[in-house]
Amino acid sequence: MQKIVLSRQHIEALNRRRRVIVNLDTNWGLPGVEDHDAQDIIDFNMEFFMGLEGSQVDSIWWAWGEMNYGPWPSKILPVNHEYQKWLKRGVDPLRMGIEEGRKRGLEAFMTFRINGGEGYPAGYPVLDENPGWGFPEPVWQTRRFNFAIKEARDYKLSIIREVAENYDFDGIEIDWRCGPMNFPDLMRVWENREHLTEFMRSVRMMLLEVGKKKGKPILLAARVPENIEGCHYDGLDVEKWVEENLVDILALGCHNFEVDIKAFRLMTLGKEIKLYPSTDDHHPSSGYEHPPIEVFRGVFANFWNQGADGMYTFNFYPLPYEVPVPGLSHGLFPSSKIWAVHRQAYCEMGSPETLRFKDKVFVTQRRGGGQWAPVSEFFYANSNCFAQLPKELSNDKNDETYIHIPVGDDVNKYKDRIKSIELRVLLSDPEAAGLPADERICGGLVKITAEDVYFVKGESGLEPVEIRNLAEPPARGLENNLRTRMNGIILGRPAIRERPEPLKGIPE
Repeated sequence: MQKIVLSRQHIEALNRRRRVIVNLDTNWGLPGVEDHDAQDIIDFNMEFFMGLEGSQVDSIWWAWGEMNYGPWPSKILPVNHEYQKWLKRGVDPLRMGIEEGRKRGLEAFMTFRINGGEGYPAGYPVLDENPGWGFPEPVWQTRRFNFAIKEARDYKLSIIREVAENYDFDGIEIDWRCGPMNFPDLMRVWENREHLTEFMRSVRMMLLEVGKKKGKPILLAARVPENIEGCHYDGLDVEKWVEENLVDILALGCHNFEVDIKAFRLMTLGKEIKLYPSTDDHHPSSGYEHPPIEVFRGVFANFWNQGADGMYTFNFYPLPYEVPVPGLSHGLFPSSKIWAVHRQAYCEMGSPETLRFKDKVFVTQRRGGGQWAPVSEFFYANSNCFAQLPKELSNDKNDETYIHIPVGDDVNKYKDRIKSIELRVLLSDPEAAGLPADERICGGLVKITAEDVYFVKGESGLEPVEIRNLAEPPARGLENNLRTRMNGIILGRPAIRERPEPLKGIPE
């Protein structure tokens, strides 16, 4: 096996300042996008990320669909009809995104959802022509490439090569988070891990070859689950990748608030590999749909405290046009309040110093969320299935339930700067479901219908989307049986806070 030795120029490129990475899901393959001016869309995105003074965004990783069509004049992929109007006029969105970012000092990666399923809008025509490259049967009504088949891997590699050779990207990301099912026998994925390692090996060697011809390094990143056990669950032998120097950057996780940075840091000791924990605000950790800025501050402070090289965001982006919703006749519109939180976060998350002394909420992660099941039969990515919550409380007074909450701030060192510390606990009791509202804490199910979430276009105009609380409010009196201890110190009697409106930082 050829030993991979990276040049000094390659290491210098890897060590560029990269405080915040934006994985930008362009949504440009959606119907009607070709009716907009591509330059206007690019400018809108650039202003969103860079328009506020103090923005810490240094790198944009452009995502254009599920690798089933090409938004560039591809000789391998069919060109999506949504892009053909632009391409016929000589408008190339890939080149435009790189150039506009360069003007603002932004690094540009292309990120490939390497096996993201059938995808909108046209499926995978190549699987119609080569059915042996895919799964024998669809999974979740979508078709996937079988990475145990060399021809399937070579086909994917040829697409990445085409982009690397024809565009001036600083790096390529292989997004395994958006492609967690890569072998038809979903119960024997780990036994097939070498096929995924071989693919990463081929991408690495190809990028080194293309970079040498161009006279500039092309970095290679991989987006993987947030812990090593989850990587193994999905057949990703990250230890082997690190051992062979197959990656420069590991983007860790997706919609999770907890990342095992320490384990990855130990694994990469002595290697030139950067670690960027990821947070997603569209497929969120269960119970934390579009939280306030205080929750995000707590997440980012924990990541920095645990040794991250920078922050990575997914779905922290604007939508400059109406987004069609499958099965609905109207569009979905994020509220301006969500946008405001994201833009504020981009000015704070990129450094521990800009987070210091700001109000924060530190949370314990809950399994599931973001339209994904808490325990996945098929894959680990996106499931959060190792998270601590929900956790059942025992009725035995001598049987304590332990929950770990990471707190990235040194509250002892800066105790003179802290006004208050509050521990919030959300309880759920299914046995109380039949009680009248006045006999339950908080009086019943909490619902959000404010402008904090999404709007849909209805008959009478924009209407807020209703979101149901995950908890079943318990019976009154339950609080008298609750004893809480933090760091060995028994706290006082808990106070009930009625919630006609959602509390900031509490999962709704």
